[in-house]
Amino acid sequence: MKLKGGSLKPPEIKMFLQASYEEKAPPQINDYMLDEKLSNLYGKVYVNEKLKKVVLAFRGTGMENLGTDWLNNIVLAFDSNAYRLTPRYDTAVKMYNGAMKKYKGYKFELVGHNQSGVIVNNLISSKVQNCISLNPAYKNASLKDNEYIIRSTGDEVSKLAAPKKYMNSVLYPNWTKNHMLFIDDKTGNPITEHKPDILDRLDENKKIGRGGSHQTKCKCDKRELKGYKLNVCLSKL
Repeated sequence: MKLKGGSLKPPEIKMFLQASYEEKAPPQINDYMLDEKLSNLYGKVYVNEKLKKVVLAFRGTGMENLGTDWLNNIVLAFDSNAYRLTPRYDTAVKMYNGAMKKYKGYKFELVGHNQSGVIVNNLISSKVQNCISLNPAYKNASLKDNEYIIRSTGDEVSKLAAPKKYMNSVLYPNWTKNHMLFIDDKTGNPITEHKPDILDRLDENKKIGRGGSHQTKCKCDKRELKGYKLNVCLSKL
């Protein structure tokens, strides 16, 4: 399967997320090569020189180091802003900045799962083509027009974000259709519903994210929605 353009398909997202969990990640995923110098335990950098495109894949919570990664989840549960002070977030920022500097001028895609949903949400900028989160474990996040969220209806971790996304679906139904994908709970098992394997239930040819076409500058006013900003350009929907 070849990766093309500025969007990713479900099988591709799954491959990158699975690789993010592996200490010895695959050296190559299709035409993407692993940058071993920039990659680390919590994230992987894959580069496609032909397309001039970089995929940064951030993994969720792990059990290594006596499960200390769960301490970051505790911080996140109490204060999402304080999460930015954790070693986990600092490691992600260093990988992101290193890739941006090394591959200046390339297209960037960020993908994250679980705990890393908050990481990619915070790292989104105009320099990033798309940010795709699977069952993200964040709340009270500012939503961007290049952010795409996929969650199972049976996932408990991302349920905290569901009410906010539901409010958006009422006020901005087009944004939700394009940027928020729900996968039906098929097992009733919250552990199974949280895994990247649920991506197999989506159409394998479905493109998630913005393509490589030229984007016009946003002329919309930023909307305030009950105390938080909805950073979505409605003219792009």
